[in-house]
Amino acid sequence: MNAYAVTGFVISLASLLVPFFGLTGIVSLALSSLGLMQARLEKSSRGLSVAGIIVSIVSIVLAVAETVFLGLYLLGFIKF
Repeated sequence: MNAYAVTGFVISLASLLVPFFGLTGIVSLALSSLGLMQARLEKSSRGLSVAGIIVSIVSIVLAVAETVFLGLYLLGFIKF
């Protein structure tokens, strides 16, 4: 089993719950990419690595959007 792929996927799922300004998404993207490279070298399954990459990209996009909206709110451009 590919440890990088599993770790990257688990962290990417956690980053959906706790975005932490996109840092956890970046870490999971890096680990999932390492898992994908390792899977290509070992000629093994790449599904978990690809899933980790997709989920981490979604997580990064959501974290960036959240940070932008938070900044706009704090600067007074958005009122609720």
